[in-house]
Amino acid sequence: MQDNSVNRIARRLSIPLPVGATHRCDVCGKLLSTKLTLKRHKEQQHLQPLNNAVCNLCQKVFRTLNSLNNHRSIYHRRQK
Repeated sequence: MQDNSVNRIARRLSIPLPVGATHRCDVCGKLLSTKLTLKRHKEQQHLQPLNNAVCNLCQKVFRTLNSLNNHRSIYHRRQK
């Protein structure tokens, strides 16, 4: 079941709703199609950083080493 206000907003903005999106994030309201995608969304978007991947150039904290490496390649490619 999808909230009528979400349907109205999507129609007004011409944004298609995800097919089968029946799981709503209780933090931000985003609709997701499965419990697994909801779990992943909450872990990636709403949990505190684990402090296990810190940029040695700017001290920004990332949840994963992959995110840290992406950050370095974009923002610090000329610095080492």
